[in-house]
Amino acid sequence: MNKRKILILVISASFITLMSTDLYIPSMAHMPGLLGTSPEMVKLTVGLNLLGYGFATLLHGPLSERFGRKPVLLCGMAGFTLASLFCAVAADIGQLIAARVFQGIAAAVEGVVVLAIIRDIFSEKEQVRAIAVYGIATALAPAIAPVLGGYIHVYFGWRMNFYLLACLALAVTVLLTLYLDESGKKDHHALDLKEIYSDYFSILSNRSFLIYVTIGGCSLGCIFAFITAAPFILITNHGVPTEHFGYYQGAIVLTFVIGSLLAARMTRKQGTGDILRIGVYSAAGGALLLLAIMVSGWETPVTLTFAVALLTFADGPIFAVVPTLAMNSTSSRTGAAAAMIVAAEMAIGSVAALFLSWFHDGTAWPMMITMQGLVLVIVLAYMGGAKAAGASAP
Repeated sequence: MNKRKILILVISASFITLMSTDLYIPSMAHMPGLLGTSPEMVKLTVGLNLLGYGFATLLHGPLSERFGRKPVLLCGMAGFTLASLFCAVAADIGQLIAARVFQGIAAAVEGVVVLAIIRDIFSEKEQVRAIAVYGIATALAPAIAPVLGGYIHVYFGWRMNFYLLACLALAVTVLLTLYLDESGKKDHHALDLKEIYSDYFSILSNRSFLIYVTIGGCSLGCIFAFITAAPFILITNHGVPTEHFGYYQGAIVLTFVIGSLLAARMTRKQGTGDILRIGVYSAAGGALLLLAIMVSGWETPVTLTFAVALLTFADGPIFAVVPTLAMNSTSSRTGAAAAMIVAAEMAIGSVAALFLSWFHDGTAWPMMITMQGLVLVIVLAYMGGAKAAGASAP
């Protein structure tokens, strides 16, 4: 089995699905006028998309155990292609929200199956490096997509973003069909209700697992808080041109890449506990800097982006080690463990996005408050158990 080939293929699938929100972000500030709706409703296209993604993973995990990684991934990518087309032809905000929920449900397949495949074919230390490389590669999506999406919006309109997604997803689906090898063994009992209940009950009873996914979920929540709020803060409030918005998001993605590179390098000499500690401390530093900027009145597009960039630097080390630590802390089926990781992370991310939809006031304060709360939970979870558990990991 060619591990490098498989990693490239699953990264390609992730790249496309991750673009589904970021390509559309620069258009969000204009959607109230284009579809005759409110900013709060537009933000639901992010929050409910994440919620659909999170809940769907709980089904996709057992499905990947029963029918294999490859067929489930192919069905997910095909569904993602259709959902992108539905988004492109949406006539009003209600149809767009529904299509985005469908898109999230389909994209969830990729999130679960990629983690399962990495655990299938790599050893523990290889997993950390593979996930770090995976994170770096897929970080290109939120770096490139908003820049591309901004120009597409200006020159071709917002619908063209979703047509482009559909075309790219179709191409990747063909590549997966032709070249992806099956990495898992089919478990004919994986869809038995007793087996599903047993797996998820075991996972939810595992304190270490819950601590790790809480840290990962709150880290992801900070990212989605920025994605949901930043178009309105930077474009509407601060007058950043739509086509330039992607450069600000690109800056925070760059620090995530740097954090991921650091994590990948540290695996050669340091344990996962050291890598996790750097991530947690960096997140706390970014949150405090953001609070200082808001309280002091130094808010500008550059200062806000700089503070959030420190937070996303922390996501590099956190995302590199949390999936491995969480999956290796349980003896449950790989598909179920991967599904629960993604479900928990996306659920927390969706709550952050929905909070910003409900408390939208046109300022950066709701985003700042949301991030402070999420980072506080990260620090408390780390102090409450992940520090000790991570320190004993290799």
